[in-house]
Amino acid sequence: MVEDMTNIILLTIDCFRYDRCGFNGHHENTTPFIDKLAGESIIFDNAFATGPYTTESAPGIFAGRHSFNSHYFNSHAWKAIPENSDTIASYLSEHGFETLAVLSNPHMTENRNFNLGFDLFRNLQTDGSDPKAETGGDDSGFSVADYAHDIKTRMRKYDSLWTPYTVPYIAHRLLQTRGEWPTHRAEYVLQEFIGELNDTAKPMFGWTHLMDLHAPIHPGVGDTPVHKNLLRDADRVAGIDSDGYRRLYDDGLRYVDRQVREFVDHLKSAGIWDETILLITADHGEVLFDRKEMYGHPRHHHYDELLHIPMLVRVPDMSSRRIQTPFSLAWIHELLAELISERPGDFPSESGSGDLLSNTPIKEPVISDTVDENGHTVTVRDKSWKYIRHNVSPPQDFWYPFGDDEQAYHYITDQGERNPENVRNVSGLVSVAEDYITSPENLSKLEGEFSQDMEERLEDLGYKM
Repeated sequence: MVEDMTNIILLTIDCFRYDRCGFNGHHENTTPFIDKLAGESIIFDNAFATGPYTTESAPGIFAGRHSFNSHYFNSHAWKAIPENSDTIASYLSEHGFETLAVLSNPHMTENRNFNLGFDLFRNLQTDGSDPKAETGGDDSGFSVADYAHDIKTRMRKYDSLWTPYTVPYIAHRLLQTRGEWPTHRAEYVLQEFIGELNDTAKPMFGWTHLMDLHAPIHPGVGDTPVHKNLLRDADRVAGIDSDGYRRLYDDGLRYVDRQVREFVDHLKSAGIWDETILLITADHGEVLFDRKEMYGHPRHHHYDELLHIPMLVRVPDMSSRRIQTPFSLAWIHELLAELISERPGDFPSESGSGDLLSNTPIKEPVISDTVDENGHTVTVRDKSWKYIRHNVSPPQDFWYPFGDDEQAYHYITDQGERNPENVRNVSGLVSVAEDYITSPENLSKLEGEFSQDMEERLEDLGYKM
């Protein structure tokens, strides 16, 4: 497909929603540079994540896996790549690419095998390798992350923003702006990534991941004063549906867009832009109070504010187009094989299509799933219909509703998924889902434990351990 191509760069953005992009019709000017880039790219209008949060979706991107055929680490909710798995890095390495990754999500770590196939692997949350269980620090038993989580839990019990816990929460985040924010900002991540790219032989494959849209969004992303953005974030934590947090999200996306522009400018100045494929996508979207009092990315929330993600591929000298055929992120390995004109590798998920760069109908349905200690949710879709099956027994105090045990939507015409259809309309998808349903006990465990430091990092990002 592409001759004499030397580089492939995969840029994934956490919590990146399809419908907040200008090139997908958003009315705000959130992505002016990516919109321009989209004008010379192949846009996948119906790309879907393999799961609604990172530990369910990242194995799909990296290794063509879903939750039901991944391993878990420490908890059934936290997925890991099985040892000796084929990955897009190992596949491209076998075809002569030098491979590197500079990531910033604390779930994508070496002890969960996200380094498989990379010549160089760095996770900036762990300085390239996971911290061990023994950590120094405070022996008093006090945890700032536990304290912050307790404040957020108490704030949700009130019907208004101003609670006895609002000021402590804002003070906690304000102190973090002056010290260590829970996520690394795109400017720093891309600077580190560029440094490694400059020292990498060609051809090369590089993967980087940005966290700037993941809550808590840094209050310094736009022109709004920091204290006002902290109040917007307090809206989110209190479960208050206001435009404030959506504006903060859009400001965060504008910041990411500027950083992507500067990154591309570097590739141009380094003389490698015209010989580089750039693939931009998300691990999943983000719930922005689309449904009652919900934000973030709840694990069994399989609506398309989380599963429908933006995806564009810029290939030098290849004409732009929009692909309407459904595409799973678990098929990225096939897309890369097609781009370098090689046979696909031996990955667990396959589309059955030999031409992903056109609107050729796919042979296989798109699968998304979630497995945790509460059970298994599977979503199956074809070109028009979507079926969600919850095989789940959540605890009574779980903070968000799962919805009915099974739901069907004609997602092309009902993009907000507000009008459930009769499940009899999707009997074929029901049968597929039944074949995939599994029990959490059937997953294999990858041995290891989180350090106290890592647990606190994850907890501060909303991943309560």
